[in-house]
Amino acid sequence: MATRISVLIPIFLFQIACLQSHPIELDASKTLSGVALDFSSSEAIAAAAAAVPTATETQSDTWTCSFSTNCMEVYKLSFTQTDTLSIAVSSVTGGSVLRLAFYSGTALNGTNLLNGSTNERTCPAPPTAGNQDQPDSTSLAIPSTGIYTLTVGRDWGASLSGTGTFSLNLSTTQSSMTGFTKTATDIATQATGMSCP
Repeated sequence: MATRISVLIPIFLFQIACLQSHPIELDASKTLSGVALDFSSSEAIAAAAAAVPTATETQSDTWTCSFSTNCMEVYKLSFTQTDTLSIAVSSVTGGSVLRLAFYSGTALNGTNLLNGSTNERTCPAPPTAGNQDQPDSTSLAIPSTGIYTLTVGRDWGASLSGTGTFSLNLSTTQSSMTGFTKTATDIATQATGMSCP
């Protein structure tokens, strides 16, 4: 019997303490460190914006190629529906000669959808000094939804030096592009060569 009373007394005291305590209230103006999510952060806003399909994307960029290397800037984008994509590269500087490729998926080689070959698009090919700092534009049908990779390359042999700048403008007939991001800088091309178209 004494054991039963010694067990019941602490339980009784615990119940009284609970009845006298104040209920927990949450104040929406305060957050707990490490627990609350901040949806106003720039990362959350950028992720939300990248998920909204757009009809245009623009990018100003530079090349700084290693010695004797045909280098490229690499961009990833997705399409939410079939569409027609127009690619325009302008404001080319540094005596640069363009090499363009557009691949289905994330591979940096394979069939270039701009010319149906494993070569990068350079017009005319082979390039001459007349190709330096020249803009280029083309369009193609996007055959299916999914991820695509665009490379804007610079030919070492026909360009003046290892550096240059350009402006990239992408546009679609419908608002179907999402997730346009740069994924690599000044890496060596993986194409087998160049051709026109």
